[in-house]
Amino acid sequence: MKLFGLFILGLVPLFAGAQSLTGFNFKDQYNPESEVEFSMELVKSTNQITLFFELKTKQPTEKYVLTWEKRESFAQKSGAALTDLDSVKAHISTNKKQGSYAFNIPAKSWLLVAKITNTENKVSWLYTQLIESKYPVTGWLENQGDRVHKKYISVDNKYTVKSASAQTLFVSYYKDNFPAASPPFTDIDRKADRFMFYDSTFQIKSGDTFTPTKMGLYLFQQDTSAAEGFAYRCTNEIYPKFSKISDLIGPMIFITTQDEYSALLKTENDKTKFDKVILDITGDADRARSFIRNYFRRVELANIYFSSFKEGWKTDRGMIYLIFGIPDEVSKNDGTEVWFYKSTRTSFTFVKSGSVYDPDNYVLVRDKRFMETWFSKVDLLRKSRF
Repeated sequence: MKLFGLFILGLVPLFAGAQSLTGFNFKDQYNPESEVEFSMELVKSTNQITLFFELKTKQPTEKYVLTWEKRESFAQKSGAALTDLDSVKAHISTNKKQGSYAFNIPAKSWLLVAKITNTENKVSWLYTQLIESKYPVTGWLENQGDRVHKKYISVDNKYTVKSASAQTLFVSYYKDNFPAASPPFTDIDRKADRFMFYDSTFQIKSGDTFTPTKMGLYLFQQDTSAAEGFAYRCTNEIYPKFSKISDLIGPMIFITTQDEYSALLKTENDKTKFDKVILDITGDADRARSFIRNYFRRVELANIYFSSFKEGWKTDRGMIYLIFGIPDEVSKNDGTEVWFYKSTRTSFTFVKSGSVYDPDNYVLVRDKRFMETWFSKVDLLRKSRF
């Protein structure tokens, strides 16, 4: 791969016409058919914050231009193109661009906006990242020299530990199998405690190799008394996909009765028994096959988009994604994300509720009025109507 410098932007706004970001539809971020996939992560050291970004494209990367803008908030109608970057570097290959962007820790939080434009058809996509002065992530993992951009890793794989402070790290391991999200009409919010009790701990130096031997949550910290560090969920090698019967059972909790779910738990990895329960639910062999294909494709996508301290399908956004699918509209504001579905005329609001395990976790604002819509949608899924 070659090393390129991204061009420095002028002082003109990035967008044609002044407009706030609150009216922009961000739904392509959760659409697997989108021609671009973009991610941004922050890492804080003593004196600076480094932003790592990765752009994947279905067409050659050279067809796309990546530009940056600084705004004070989502409501601000125009922002300033970034011209004072400490360093912007990008590794560019045929369908991927990776880079980093380092700057001094800000006294006040601000919003970084990345704009990706297809130079041929002029279609653009926007991605945002709040630059927080107290952002708690202080390191990352690498796999064969590449930064791990997802929040999950695979058991028995080798990773290199990277700490922004280059200090020895304390690693806390949690084997807890976190529960799935509660339905949107309940008043139960199953978020992670700010500090949980670990099952074991060990030390590792920055730059050393780390090979997780057990599935679960790993938290890396320089100071265990501080709410700073970085965490990864360790899964099996086929994650975000599921293939084992024992793995397929969990996501079924959202669309089964108590008796049906109990029957699934008793299948004991027997595919024939599992298939019979699914057939009893759907009532038809063709519908059963269609259900398995479509529902577990959503499970896979939920794991890709929303994996956190627990599997993506277990999170609040993952749960709504499983039942309702890709939202028709996604709007964002400072600390909130709203999904709208045209077919049911339903909006779901998620509020940022982070912790040291995942500072970018979002929690659903629950309401009893969702009950009728929820069960109506579940009934359609049970008939394999997606």
